[in-house]
Amino acid sequence: MMQSSLIHMGQRLKQILKQKKIKIVDFAKMAGFTNQIAHYHLRKSDMKRSTMERFCTLIGIGPEEFIRWNGAMQVSSGEQVHHGQRLQHIIAEKGLNKSRLAERLGMSRRTMYNVFAKEVFSPDELDRVAKGLDMTTETFLNPGNVQEARYTDSEEMMLMREKYYKLLEEHNNLLKSYAALKDELIKLKKEIALLKKQGLRKA
Repeated sequence: MMQSSLIHMGQRLKQILKQKKIKIVDFAKMAGFTNQIAHYHLRKSDMKRSTMERFCTLIGIGPEEFIRWNGAMQVSSGEQVHHGQRLQHIIAEKGLNKSRLAERLGMSRRTMYNVFAKEVFSPDELDRVAKGLDMTTETFLNPGNVQEARYTDSEEMMLMREKYYKLLEEHNNLLKSYAALKDELIKLKKEIALLKKQGLRKA
């Protein structure tokens, strides 16, 4: 469905509700379902086109607007973008894993949370954050710009990278397990050899 496959649909819906100041409780009532079901939809990364269109009608926006939503970040030219908030917005929009992103940025989660509070990043921080997000510093600093359409490819790259890191992690864990089992086997072989020697001595 257009570029929506690259968007965490639940996160996007949550973001729109927040920016339109619609409480989740009220949204649930509007849609005619329980809070639990509302939260279920907000957690889901994908969504049927028909469901998305129904939600759009309830919220009062069009499906295209939902896909390209960038409401919080619309700024008039010359107005300063709060860099920390911009970073939070991108993380929420893409549904990124904060721990993995912090690792990629070469900082702890706590340091990253401190970065969220910063209004202006230093050139070094800006460059590091943009690289970690797979986007240019221009795209980071110009929300709503035509350039943003370019980072759909980067989003795909990020998803692929996330999968790669996950597989790499699993691979390393398997290697550790294999090494532990190998050590255990060597130890057992030595113990068996020792027991055999002791048995022969007694005989």
